[in-house]
Amino acid sequence: PISTMTITIPPALSGSSQVVTLLGYGALLSESSSRLTFPDLSNFRHVRVKHHKRVFAHPHLFLIKEGLVDPISSLELATLSAEPSDDDSSSFIAAAFDVVLTDEQRVDFVKREPEYDIVSTPYYDINRHDDGNSQPVGSGIICLASKDSDMRDIDHLHAISTKLKDKGGIWHWPCDSGLLPANIYLRHCLLAVQKAGGVAYSSFLEDTYLVDRKTTLKEYLDKHEDMVMASRPPPHLATRFGG
Repeated sequence: PISTMTITIPPALSGSSQVVTLLGYGALLSESSSRLTFPDLSNFRHVRVKHHKRVFAHPHLFLIKEGLVDPISSLELATLSAEPSDDDSSSFIAAAFDVVLTDEQRVDFVKREPEYDIVSTPYYDINRHDDGNSQPVGSGIICLASKDSDMRDIDHLHAISTKLKDKGGIWHWPCDSGLLPANIYLRHCLLAVQKAGGVAYSSFLEDTYLVDRKTTLKEYLDKHEDMVMASRPPPHLATRFGG
């Protein structure tokens, strides 16, 4: 891996090509939301990621840092990750888009996603009939669940991990922990994915799970959507968490 200052660029991001395909599976399912972070992206499309599960399974570190969720008193503080699954039926719709990343921008990307395992994974055409033998049409960079022991020491990650050690740290919340999505973040994702519409929207509801890996987001929203949509970010974060 390439080291730039104190940041180690993971192998998936350290190739010689300046053009990188990124895979987004939350708010980045919307092209307009993706362009807030990557204004010069190209070739935006929706694809299928197989053999992975999309889950609300770890705390939203930025919201904790901003004091907008309290990990000690509340369980409504999870953000999204994707994790490998042995279940052949596990898959979800993601956004794929191409960006030109300089070395400095690669460092910024790693800093922005400090807790994740940043790897490359194949993706599949959503319009091609899937008989179980379809071949990937490309590969892209995706942020996967990690382990607390493997995380980069950025933004005091290990301090948060230690503070929450009895609950599950960052990446080790048990399936029966009762961890729930952070309302401000989930509202942001829903507003963004509603813009995307179609299969991206239906997959987000049906192929996203709570920490128990059984309850779908659709089932959760059937009971809690009004509460989620009423949760507004503070004015200075209205754009960042506005879909």
